[in-house]
Amino acid sequence: MRIRNKKNSVTADFEKFLKDYSCQYNIEKEDNAVVYNFEFQAARFVAAIRKQDDCVEVTYPSMATVPMSQLDLVRAKCNERNNSNILFKYSYSVDHESNQVDVHMSFFNNKVSSEDFVHELKAAFHFQREWNRDFDEAVSVAKDNDTLDLESELYKHQREMFLLRRLEMKHQLDSSAASFAVGVGPLPLWQMLQTVMPLPQSTLLFMTVNTVDGQRRLEDDEAIRLFNLRHALIEGDGQQARFVRDYAVLDLHYKQGLDEQPRMLTITLTAEGDDTNSIYTRVTVTQVPRNASRMNSLSNESRQPRSVTMLIALDRCDDKKRQQEFEYMWSDAQLKAHNGEKDSLTEDQLLLGQVRVADVAYNMYWGVQAFNSGRYYEAILYLENVFNSYRCDFFEMGPEGKHLFMETAYKLGFCYNELGLYKQAFYYLDLMASDGNIRHTMELVNMMANSKDLRLFSYTEGVMNEVKRNFGEDDELPENIRDLINFLRRRRGYAYIDFNQLDKAEEIFTRMLDEEENADYAINELAYIKKLRKQRGEHVESDDNPLTDTGNHAGSKDLPF
Repeated sequence: MRIRNKKNSVTADFEKFLKDYSCQYNIEKEDNAVVYNFEFQAARFVAAIRKQDDCVEVTYPSMATVPMSQLDLVRAKCNERNNSNILFKYSYSVDHESNQVDVHMSFFNNKVSSEDFVHELKAAFHFQREWNRDFDEAVSVAKDNDTLDLESELYKHQREMFLLRRLEMKHQLDSSAASFAVGVGPLPLWQMLQTVMPLPQSTLLFMTVNTVDGQRRLEDDEAIRLFNLRHALIEGDGQQARFVRDYAVLDLHYKQGLDEQPRMLTITLTAEGDDTNSIYTRVTVTQVPRNASRMNSLSNESRQPRSVTMLIALDRCDDKKRQQEFEYMWSDAQLKAHNGEKDSLTEDQLLLGQVRVADVAYNMYWGVQAFNSGRYYEAILYLENVFNSYRCDFFEMGPEGKHLFMETAYKLGFCYNELGLYKQAFYYLDLMASDGNIRHTMELVNMMANSKDLRLFSYTEGVMNEVKRNFGEDDELPENIRDLINFLRRRRGYAYIDFNQLDKAEEIFTRMLDEEENADYAINELAYIKKLRKQRGEHVESDDNPLTDTGNHAGSKDLPF
């Protein structure tokens, strides 16, 4: 969006453009704007200038027209384009009389320069041709897959994998975050802390290493920072790597900022097993709470215990083999994409094939491998390199580059969410808060619910209202949309419990008892609500089985809002 320039009259500049290019037009006055219907190079456009005379919104109302049967595909393509195109925004409307879908394209200007304005109108024709070519190809692929709702099928598969790999958090369950990190190089203590529990403005005092072999004390700053977590319990590399002890406890003593009171981190390492490929160690980092004082009340974050747990691993393959594997997979993805064999590539291979710089591709490949295996800490180390490499070039990227960038941000947000580092997760997930991607929406909502973020209620209400605007009360919701709404309802109910709104939570979960897809989750949460009410001394029904409740529940045939 351009900076507003109120010194010039947008109306005068726009009418000068119409005159300079001999455009036929007519004017319609509305309450808050003046609307110009004009023709440019035989195409009809609509321009609306607000009464403040400070901006113009131009719409290409009939960029494309497709049969009603392809509505789902139009919706998917509009979402895809809006996620990757900064200048133009895509929308659609349904003409019930002709049983067709009209696709619209629009852009916004704070000032009108004839030369620049003509360039943007010509760009609209370019993107129109690009849309038609891309849409025709998508229709062809859809027919080959015997479905016009490719977006629904893709999201359904990804959502199933997503929920299999990480169940929604439930009350009364262990919610410790875990990740697997595999590698062959050193994993320095300070590098790990910078990711999972940063210690800004800290002065390291000393660290004790406690094992069955005794205790040793490290006082050298560099020796502490470079302490290799991979070999804390292990000796040897490659095929010779083996456990030599079952556990170790590291006590790191430090001072932070101007505070004279020493603090301590405890890092516990335990042996977690060995297979033919890797040897695993669990790392649990705990920050010991500070004592209370007038300057450090009970509500202060430093008074609350903090803990993060993850699995790391020493990989038995060497760097040469890792490099050879990457080079083969990268070359294969690029070759297939070049030869028009994209249908044979997975989403991750398509992403890899879009990278042109070898170092960035290497980090993308191994970051995605770690992510898909649940090795979230190592995935962060790789994928943040990719994110930082692309971030400053965002506005110069084409659609494929922006898609790659957004998927990298999504994976980073997912990883931080899994580690329970919610502020870092929000930094990445908020980038795609309104891009229309169901996976992105679900992960952002999960992060908000798990972190007790008040924004969850307004955000989920906004998503539900958007569904209401697009579907009537009597409409049959598509399966992917119904799954999303059910997910949002469960997350809202979970959050209401955390904010002590038990009546609201109970109402949501009671409605779910007759819904097959939600019943198990609802039973668990209703049992937890009953437990909380007993602890408060409230009267509760003696029947422990909520399914025997005879109240009227909302049937699954209704829109589940």
